[in-house]
Amino acid sequence: MNEVVRAIFLSSPVRRLATVVAAVVLLGAVTAAVRPDVGDEIGPVLMLVNYTMAGYLFLRGSRVYDGRERLAWRLVGVACFVVIGGLLAFGLATLLGYEIPAFGPLDTFFITGYLIFLAGFWVLPHLDGIPIRRLRVFVDGMVGAVAVGVLSWVWFLDEILHELSHATFWDVVIGAIYPFVDVATLVVVIVVTLRRSTLRFDPRVLLMGAGFAVQAVADLIYLRNGVGQAFVDANPSYAALLFAGTAFLVGAITLETPPPIREYAERATPWWALIAPYGAAVLLVGVLVVRMVSVVDDQNQDTIQLLAGAVVIVCLIIFRQALAIRETRELVEQQRSQLVSSISHELRTPLTAMVGFLDILADPGQQMDPEARQELIGIVNQQANYMARIVSDLVMLNRANPDLGLEEKVHDVKEVVKAAVSSLDVDSSSGVRVEVQAGLAGYFDGDRIHQILVNLLTNAARYGGPQRLVSAKRVGDDLVLEVHDDGPGVPKRYEILIWDRFERGAHRYNAAIPGSGIGLALVAMLVKAHDGTVGYRRSERLGGACFSVVLPGRARTVAQVPNLEPVGRRDP
Repeated sequence: MNEVVRAIFLSSPVRRLATVVAAVVLLGAVTAAVRPDVGDEIGPVLMLVNYTMAGYLFLRGSRVYDGRERLAWRLVGVACFVVIGGLLAFGLATLLGYEIPAFGPLDTFFITGYLIFLAGFWVLPHLDGIPIRRLRVFVDGMVGAVAVGVLSWVWFLDEILHELSHATFWDVVIGAIYPFVDVATLVVVIVVTLRRSTLRFDPRVLLMGAGFAVQAVADLIYLRNGVGQAFVDANPSYAALLFAGTAFLVGAITLETPPPIREYAERATPWWALIAPYGAAVLLVGVLVVRMVSVVDDQNQDTIQLLAGAVVIVCLIIFRQALAIRETRELVEQQRSQLVSSISHELRTPLTAMVGFLDILADPGQQMDPEARQELIGIVNQQANYMARIVSDLVMLNRANPDLGLEEKVHDVKEVVKAAVSSLDVDSSSGVRVEVQAGLAGYFDGDRIHQILVNLLTNAARYGGPQRLVSAKRVGDDLVLEVHDDGPGVPKRYEILIWDRFERGAHRYNAAIPGSGIGLALVAMLVKAHDGTVGYRRSERLGGACFSVVLPGRARTVAQVPNLEPVGRRDP
């Protein structure tokens, strides 16, 4: 609350005047709580002064902001002046001697102002922009709001609606709108309370939320007392109305002094805090149990059993929410550990070889002929390129919608396949047979298809047997590439998962077999960029795994295209 204190004492004359007004209104709220008869006399005047000052300060203070922040506070300022219009209309009608009903056409001022208030509060840009997080927080808010709404129905609204069935047209219309507005208020207050950002302790948000909550209480009291009554007999709770108005006014006073952006130490949120929005649902269940016990008799056993079952189900759902949160945390930690283990193992082998060979090359006492030195340099270069490819693949996979910049041309498929096989290390390239349909060409990005084949062949060498086969053929206008091996294949349960990032199927816990789980994911992404499809099946040729790539409409013939582009290798 330091920002509130600074905003009050280090402020302009207008804000110091507003501070005096807020103190007077707060004093009036306390007086109205102790002496309701006095509150009826001073309440309307204090509300008029309060909302006039608050509306002016909201509009004035919004000038220091941009974008949604400015729009939000301007809407709140406009809402204050709409409420002022309703207060003036009520005052004028009273002076002219009209008998004002508790619910009538003049209430449209307050309902409209209320909705504008909520709209402004809702658009405050304090919520993280991740759509799924927005949806989750909104659902949490809805759970709490619906539960509180049902409790309000049980305690207040059922009786009110019974009275509305014998009321006038305006009593029915306005009286039915207020509960819906209050439920919307509950949703907004809960959602904003659950927001997490560097402004999550923004005093303005806290003050506005408190004001909305108190305003909702005042509406329920007015709704309960006002059905079928004149306004003077409805006994509105001016104490609650003035407390809410004070919160709005203090928020307006602090508006021109934005709170500093704070950095907080992130802490693991306990599971009970994550299901706290469901506390109202738990209360709802408790009330239901009390009601059940009070109405038990021999004639409604079926109803009691159904209600008891509903209570148990609700409790189990809430308990399951806590278990799901815990399970998700453990799964994320497990996946993080697996990722670190697989990536570190994947990089450790080439890095160890590079460091060892570089130590030999850097040793001035080491006598080495030029041919051996050149061989060591070649190995170091090969391992460095291998590590660079892993890092490049990780960077590419980390992008939600990577711009691959495909350079599509017509290539001789046989040359592309041969280039991919020749670029493998000795272990991966041994035992590879190539079968390419005669005269087959294709329209694609040669370097990316080269990368696809290298990843599939490396995968086959790592997880398959000693024999491998690369097949390329034309099926209609489609170009089909296949990589077969004679290994154990992919277990049925992992046939779909293997295309996910960092997924290694049956070897996900086996650190002895190198692999990062990004090769097939990258293949799937590159094939999709070519509007193609990837697939897996048991190899009918070698009996192990068969990974296929289908590029629709991209098959050509060498005879059709005399000047084919050579395939070069570029980093992804």
